[in-house]
Amino acid sequence: MGYYTRHELSVLDGEHGLIAELVAENKDAAYAIDENGETKESCKWYSHQEDMKAFSLKHPSALFRLDGEGEEAGDIWVEYYKGGKMQVCKAKIVIPDFNEDLLK
Repeated sequence: MGYYTRHELSVLDGEHGLIAELVAENKDAAYAIDENGETKESCKWYSHQEDMKAFSLKHPSALFRLDGEGEEAGDIWVEYYKGGKMQVCKAKIVIPDFNEDLLK
């Protein structure tokens, strides 16, 4: 069974063609995204953090952004990769308090 996630990859700072290079050398990435970084399939790319750290280490000046949306409600995140390091940013869903002034 497993847990399915939609992935989308972009290069914020770096050479043209890096996503195509990743897709050509990593079968899990190739299943998840196309050469432009767009989602191909919701999939089980469990090793995406290790794969992206390693790939970003090969291209230390590039900044990568990997967006993910899991199958559970609210499982939305963005990860940034540069020089073999990563930052994880998870979405926070906020419901404002009741405000009677907003009633229409």
